[in-house]
Amino acid sequence: MGILAQHVPSIEQLKPGLVEIIEEAGGSKQFFLSGGFATVQPDSQLSINAVEGYPLEDFSAESVRNQISEAQKIASGSGSEQDKAEANIELEVLESLQAALK
Repeated sequence: MGILAQHVPSIEQLKPGLVEIIEEAGGSKQFFLSGGFATVQPDSQLSINAVEGYPLEDFSAESVRNQISEAQKIASGSGSEQDKAEANIELEVLESLQAALK
């Protein structure tokens, strides 16, 4: 999703993934969000409301791979249904993070 001048006002749900902010000076910053909402105002101002957001450089590919492996063990194990459901949610977020790191 890109926001340009005169963008139509809208509200969009954000799934876990990468957000890149391109600055007027030409630089950019990348953040991984666990999900949330993006709201475009009538004056093309963008607001992002997210539960969690971290600079992409805070993550290592190796650490994410290890966390995915652990979550997969729990999701396919013999634990409670709640533990399995939580592990599946964790897997969705971690797999999105892993894709963003590539």
